[in-house]
Amino acid sequence: MDTMDFNTCPRLKKASKFSGEYRLDMFKVFTVGQGELFMRSLKIFLPQAEIKPVPREDANIVITVSYAYSSENEYCYIRITDCGIEIHCRDNAGARNAAAIIAQIIRTQENGGFVLPCGVAEDWPDAQYRAMMLESSGRVWMPMNIIRRYIQEMALCRMNVLQFHFMEDSGCTVPFDSAPELSGYGKENLKFTKDEVREMIAYAADLGIRVTPFVEVLSHATDFAEKSGIGCPGDGGESMYDVCLGQEKTFEVIEKILTEISELFPDDVIHIGADEYDMCRVTPWKPYWEKCPHCQELSRRMGYTSLRELFLYGIERINRIVNKLGKVMMMWNADIHPGHLPKEFERNMIIHYYRFCSDLGRERIYNLYLNGYIEDGFSAINSYYPQTYMDFDNYMSAEKLNGWSHLTGPLVKKENHAKLPGGCCCAWEEHEHYCRTIPAAIMLFADRLWNAYGDPVPYDEAYGRTMTHILFGTKLPEDMNVFACLGGVLPPLKDNVAAHVERVEVGMDELIRVKNMLRQLTSEGDETAEIYADAIEKVISEKLNEEQITESLKVPLPFEG
Repeated sequence: MDTMDFNTCPRLKKASKFSGEYRLDMFKVFTVGQGELFMRSLKIFLPQAEIKPVPREDANIVITVSYAYSSENEYCYIRITDCGIEIHCRDNAGARNAAAIIAQIIRTQENGGFVLPCGVAEDWPDAQYRAMMLESSGRVWMPMNIIRRYIQEMALCRMNVLQFHFMEDSGCTVPFDSAPELSGYGKENLKFTKDEVREMIAYAADLGIRVTPFVEVLSHATDFAEKSGIGCPGDGGESMYDVCLGQEKTFEVIEKILTEISELFPDDVIHIGADEYDMCRVTPWKPYWEKCPHCQELSRRMGYTSLRELFLYGIERINRIVNKLGKVMMMWNADIHPGHLPKEFERNMIIHYYRFCSDLGRERIYNLYLNGYIEDGFSAINSYYPQTYMDFDNYMSAEKLNGWSHLTGPLVKKENHAKLPGGCCCAWEEHEHYCRTIPAAIMLFADRLWNAYGDPVPYDEAYGRTMTHILFGTKLPEDMNVFACLGGVLPPLKDNVAAHVERVEVGMDELIRVKNMLRQLTSEGDETAEIYADAIEKVISEKLNEEQITESLKVPLPFEG
């Protein structure tokens, strides 16, 4: 039996395999309705394939798109027989999903043709919002070719949003005419060009991925405030919260840069950050607003008695700027207290949920419940950090993810599900382990959002083979499981630890076989293969050291016997 069958990541909602298989040399596609994403994404997923539109009578793939096929967004139905491939989709996103499924289950033949198992697959997501946050900002540089590689994998795993975080406390990697003085990354002052960003956005769009701009214009904004001249007088640039809310110039500068962002990014959401306002006891920075003459004058004029009221004033001003640009504002949750907000405070922003309580700040804030935000009128996205952040080893793990969904971690009442459309996995700062862990995390996280109502998936041998196939396609044998050689489906979130060596159960012969085949792909220019080959090399080295130590313990000491 074909070892791939209809195994995909995310898992399909429904699938049944017929006997036999369908062989084709090229993809001759006839489309009814708005299904152009099928063609565009399939060409990226399968660059070696010839794919072209043809008349109905010449087609071996017929794809029809209509909202009448299902009530489920992104729905797709695929039927493969020895006569051809029939696909029904509710929308263009469903057409992209169908292309991703086909790209995962297809095999190549020695003569250059393709073969697909016969059967029926029916699929749709439980979460409408399935995102990955990648950072390439003033504090970390992620090259565009790496970002594009992750975008392709996200699309193959049927995710639909990239949160692109490019403006942090120490600088910004996207150039802006209104703020050319902003620092880039490192001594080289690295920045992307706007054309590079546009090309990345277009590439993502061809794969059904929206790119949400993610900037910091209120907190984590030292460089922005200093270079733009909107810091609080006397602060001296020591605070990552030193954006002055008492000066009208501040909002003029913010509007200019957000206008450029809205023109560059077609997505309907702008993420403004605005987090960790209450965390001043665990960082050397604290808001300067209580010492700033402009902020204090504004507070006196507005009748504010707390810094929190000043913070909400700033949020509302920025929200109206974003709305004026025809966009929706997204922000972190930590400093918005559900149930304790003024009735006039607008709820049309999206809350990006990441923390439950903060008991470390000057103005302590508790009871930051997901249900509370929804019941207070907000929509929310779930990125609860102990389970969805992947920068440190005490955050995300395969074990945690296996029981997580955006609806259960933390638990959300059933009546609130409609206003919690999904979640986002976050890769913060610069970590050496990302080259190994992000590709794996994309697959695991995508499955938990796609199958939020389903049972936890067994991370078994078949799952590891499926993940291997997603990363390397038909370049490796179907029985190969790269992740078994790393001791688990998610490598350690530690920069100096390549694998869970203590969990590796495959023998030395298999380790060497997988490593050698990955080295062959490396010689053909596959950077991902090189990353995992290096990791397995370290496993082999540690295993050999363990064997030598074990053997040495078997040698009798001179005084024994």
